[in-house]
Amino acid sequence: MKSALELAMEKANEAVGGAEGIKLTDEQKEAIDQVRKQYEAKWAEQEIALKGQLEQATGADPQALVEARRQVQEQMSKVRNELFAERDAKIEAIRNQ
Repeated sequence: MKSALELAMEKANEAVGGAEGIKLTDEQKEAIDQVRKQYEAKWAEQEIALKGQLEQATGADPQALVEARRQVQEQMSKVRNELFAERDAKIEAIRNQ
């Protein structure tokens, strides 16, 4: 049975030019899997911290709560995009080894 990573890589290979596309070693696959797990954990930590900030604002007036929620959402998007861009760069570096 193929792993989710192997299935995803097959689909990616088909999308970029067939079977002669990217071929990864077992070590590269493992490294990519570790990077993904590491960044999923980093994102979970950040998400918990940011949601904690929002919970601290629940005692504020409704207008302040709306503003706090907007700011937290913006910050969550920014952090998520930065983490995932960093993750993708590391994965790409592993693929190019």
